[in-house]
Amino acid sequence: MRAGVACLIVLLVASPAVGQSSEHTQSGSRGHLFWTGLAVGIAGVTMSVIAVTVARVDDASTGNAPPGTFQACVAQQSDPIYATNNCDALKAKNRPLLWSGVAVGAVGGVLMIRGSQTRAEISTTGVRVSHTLKF
Repeated sequence: MRAGVACLIVLLVASPAVGQSSEHTQSGSRGHLFWTGLAVGIAGVTMSVIAVTVARVDDASTGNAPPGTFQACVAQQSDPIYATNNCDALKAKNRPLLWSGVAVGAVGGVLMIRGSQTRAEISTTGVRVSHTLKF
């Protein structure tokens, strides 16, 4: 997971700077931020989906199950009657990977907003997103 985070940091730092040259305008460099943000956002969503599906952990139980339910299910498998128990559904989601994916997805969203002509304002009454069109 640390290698994945390191790759994402390199992507964030390097991507906007790679394709820029002296003839790029300010709006051209903002376009690079948009596409970088889109890629980072997709990576964040992918990390979150992996955390709740494939990379589940077996040191805790899922959702509404009491603590230790997964370990009890695995312990029952030594009995021939319960040998066919499928305990995978009781594994807990990988919370560190899930919240890392959420954070990476949020960074991607911020980069997309900075890279487009979209503005987000946060106030006490809510969030306002506005987009500027030039004709």
